[in-house]
Amino acid sequence: MVKKYLKLFISLVIILAITIAYLLSDFNVMYKNEEFVDLTHKTKEAQKENLKAFTKIYEKINTKMKEQKCPCDRATDYIGPYRHGYSLTKLFYKLKIQREFTQTDCFKYLLLNTDFKNFYGDSTYKTFGVKEASEFYFNKKINKLNEKEVLTLIAMLQNPSLYDPIRNKKVVQSRVLLLEHMLHTQDKN
Repeated sequence: MVKKYLKLFISLVIILAITIAYLLSDFNVMYKNEEFVDLTHKTKEAQKENLKAFTKIYEKINTKMKEQKCPCDRATDYIGPYRHGYSLTKLFYKLKIQREFTQTDCFKYLLLNTDFKNFYGDSTYKTFGVKEASEFYFNKKINKLNEKEVLTLIAMLQNPSLYDPIRNKKVVQSRVLLLEHMLHTQDKN
């Protein structure tokens, strides 16, 4: 009787493993979704970009931040329909992205594809990515930004409207000070 249940259990584990392997494989039609294909293409393109000033700072800060959403998880937020919020489909998109790309790759994707919307009066200025945001907010190319400006744009990734340096100077300043503190304090492990 025990052998029968053991065989059944092992069979179920094997079937589950095969199912998960298929769901994460390139054969799964779910990954033919136009938005997912676009996400992977843009992430591959982002790998080629020289964003060292941003990635070095991000990697130092990220090790000290708690409760921050993984960049790969945030990158999959761009895949609709948005009913996938916390579904299994969303989970498999995230797992597939995490298998193919590093967190730094996903962070670069976010840097280049986040909509840094700016609301002024009746106008909305769309600035996609840090290159346009750098020009809009600081009138500089990204390779000319100082540390505070880089930290400002990194803070804006979390919530571009809240951390808008023109509309909410004090909120941005306090967030940048917090990020600066995290960046320059030594780990005491």
